[in-house]
Formats: sequence, structure tokens, C-alpha cells
Amino acid sequence: IGVEFQTKTLVIDNKTVKAQIWDTAGQERYRAVTSAYYRGAVGAMLVYDMTKRQSFDHMAKWLEELRGHADKNIVIMLIG
Repeated sequence: IGVEFQTKTLVIDNKTVKAQIWDTAGQERYRAVTSAYYRGAVGAMLVYDMTKRQSFDHMAKWLEELRGHADKNIVIMLIG
């Protein structure tokens, strides 16, 4: 459906942390589907292509959507 998923388990300070990484590729046609993945997330990475200005310009929309569907305390990283 246009989404890739990976799981990574790490031990940090003697605590097991399970990271579930959802790559939605930022495509508009999957926007309705992606909001379901925000629920329960404690962190999110918004990634854009530094060689494509339009990719960066879309970050405001994705940030607004993330804040509208995710927990108010979610940690957000912008990566370019």
C-alpha cells in the first residue's frame, strides 16, 4: 500500500527499546492512510530531499498533520 515497515530492537542504558519505523514515502495518495500510523508514536522523523526544494516545502503540511493526529508530547526530528 505504499508503506515500508521495519522493526529494530536496541538496548539503551540496560533498557530494551523497540523502534518501529514506518516509511510512508510522503506521497499525497497515501496521506489518508498515514494518519493511522501516528497513533501511539512517541517519536517521528520528517525526512526531505535536500536536492529538491519542493520536498522541503511540503514539510509544513506533514508537520501539521502529524501534530493533528499524534500525541501532543511526540518528539519530532526534521532531517534533510
